[in-house]
Amino acid sequence: MSKCESNVNELIVSDLVGIPGTVSSRLAEYRDWHGDVQADVSDLETCAMDLEIQSLTITAIDFANPYARYSEVSFELGGDVVHARLIEPTGRARASELVPLCLMFHDIDRPVRGWHHMTRFAAMGYAVLALDDEAIGSSELQQGIASPAFVKRVRWGCAMAKAARNLDGVDPDRIFAWGEGLGGGVALAVSALDERGLACTAVANPIPGGLEALSSRVRGSVLMGTSLMDVVSDPKGQFAVFNGLECDRRHIIYAKYAHERINAFENEVIDFFNQTFYPCSLA
Repeated sequence: MSKCESNVNELIVSDLVGIPGTVSSRLAEYRDWHGDVQADVSDLETCAMDLEIQSLTITAIDFANPYARYSEVSFELGGDVVHARLIEPTGRARASELVPLCLMFHDIDRPVRGWHHMTRFAAMGYAVLALDDEAIGSSELQQGIASPAFVKRVRWGCAMAKAARNLDGVDPDRIFAWGEGLGGGVALAVSALDERGLACTAVANPIPGGLEALSSRVRGSVLMGTSLMDVVSDPKGQFAVFNGLECDRRHIIYAKYAHERINAFENEVIDFFNQTFYPCSLA
């Protein structure tokens, strides 16, 4: 039986459940919500097929770091050219010949995370492959999981997972994903649709709506962070996504945050990955 952990009950005060607008009343409503698990996912299923990657190019960048190797990656996928940033641990930072790799996806209204930010993965012994595409806004996601902009990014993400498994020095059985907002939605969809599934996935406030239709397909383990003040990613919808998962899963709910980065959750993400891949490293 899969393991399920959540702090939802810790945040519910029984005497406040009947008072509209309180955190307790909202969480009592959200706790068992499953949403629309029958939503049409045919476009997403199709986008994950026939991933013929061509003209894969890896161009090294010299940042003079003895513990990390940096590269720009590009490949052709149908009529698209997909770009990504690759960082690999080297020297003392490389714990083994084959290392885990993190697929990283960014949120709406912002670009890919910077090289310096992603270097922390190399310091922990992981490679990271981050999608480097143009930023989009919420207006391009109005159709939820059927939005062309989302479907396209899921296709790119599935292709990135396929490409990552063929990179020298990467363990094909330890591909995992991390994303915030839109990136979280892409990460979950890739985990659900990737032909081999991902080892684990961490997401914060995933969008767009309708992701619960893919939840039961997600493999590996999942860590999800939800901000109750988020007006971009509906918290109730996030509960539907979490409640539909059938894998090992943990849900951390933050009552006082909106659609923003939560440092405490990022620490949880790092611990989640470390415990998954290097369970003795924190002892």
